[in-house]
Order: sequence, then structure tokens, then C-alpha cells
Amino acid sequence: MKLPHATLPDWQNAGDEERLEKLRLMIEDLYRYQLAEHVQRVIEMLAQHPCADEKEAQDVRRIIEMARLHPNIFSPLCEVGHITGSALIVHPPTRRVLLNHHRKFDRWMQFGGHMDNDLAPHITALREAREESGLSDVWLLPSDLRGLKDPGGLGTAPRPFDVDIHVVPQRGDRPEHLHLDLRYLVTTDAPDAISTSDESLDVRWFRLDELDALNLEPGVWRMIRKAFPTII
Repeated sequence: MKLPHATLPDWQNAGDEERLEKLRLMIEDLYRYQLAEHVQRVIEMLAQHPCADEKEAQDVRRIIEMARLHPNIFSPLCEVGHITGSALIVHPPTRRVLLNHHRKFDRWMQFGGHMDNDLAPHITALREAREESGLSDVWLLPSDLRGLKDPGGLGTAPRPFDVDIHVVPQRGDRPEHLHLDLRYLVTTDAPDAISTSDESLDVRWFRLDELDALNLEPGVWRMIRKAFPTII
């Protein structure tokens, strides 16, 4: 049986709204075709995520809902909000945490950013950790700090150890939106090799007893408590 071809409206005769709607649907189809498997993998990971508090549980549920609704959830072009990848860099031998004084947000926080062309948030987390900290020697840890340098044992798609949604205020023509942040625990064997990128005002290692003075966001504190559960 001969199947009918998909048809487009007569472009010259279509109105502006009809053209924009058709383009939107075509782009969504393209995102679904290219990224549906990767987005579904994230949804499945989040469905099994152990949450530390009700805020994290609510954020996990909301990200799952948004990922099912928006096929371009990995892209910054998803204006309502998009998935980002972050890294909390720790040095277990000295019980220290590496934070950056973010230039745009003007606060001390973990390293992270947009997924760009990455197909998994842990890849974004490692890339951002390297770019923003200056550390080339970084790798993933499980949340109990007993990981190996070879992350292969964590599987091909490591699970985040923390999940958080935070609001990014409007800047210029970019409207207010949400960062749906999947966060990974990262470490290094070369802690002295740090440097400050254009994204940061400062990058610094902190002992755990120095953190109270930084006025950290609750979500950052939650990550640190997860990383050092017997210390804080």
C-alpha cells in the first residue's frame, strides 16, 4: 500500500502564525528524533533518585514532568527552563570543597552550566568542572566518597548525587527561567592546579569549618552534607 506523503501548507499563501507553528512542530520533531532516548534515560534515572528532603523530591518530580513535556529540555533554547549539569569538587584527603565565586550570580557556588551539545548531564558536569576550575585531572565519585579514578564502574550514565531547581533572573533580552540542575560529585589528584576562568571572580578551596562565612545557598549546603555525611 502506498502511504501518503506528509504535506506542508502552501508556504507563500500561509500566514505568519501558521508558518511559525509549523516550524515549531518541525523543530520539536527533530529534537524528539535526535534526543528522545537520552531524555528518557534522564527521566528513568530521576525516577529512582534518592531525595534528601522534600525540596529535592519536588524538584525531581517537576523536572520529570518538564522533560516529558519539552523535547528540547537539554537546550538553552527551551526558554521555560532547561537541564544543566553541575559538579561539586571535593578533596577527601584534606576534607576540602572547591567553590567558585560566580561572576554573573555574585555568590559562591559549585561549577556547572548548560549542556550545549552534550548528550548526558554528567558529561556537562565534568566539562564545566575542567573549564571553570582549571583542573584537567577530575573524575566522578559516588556520593559516599569511595569511588575509583576509573568511572567505568559507575555505568555508562552515572546518576547525579543531587538534584535542584533554581531560578535564573532575567538578564537583558533573556527572560527569567529555570535551571534544572543535575549535580555530580567530582574529585581530583591535583588540587593545587586551580585557576580562575572568565566565569568566576575567584576559585578557592575551603575547609568545612570555613563555609559558614560564605552564606551558601541551601542547595549547596545539601550537596556538601551529602558529600561529607559524617563530618557536617
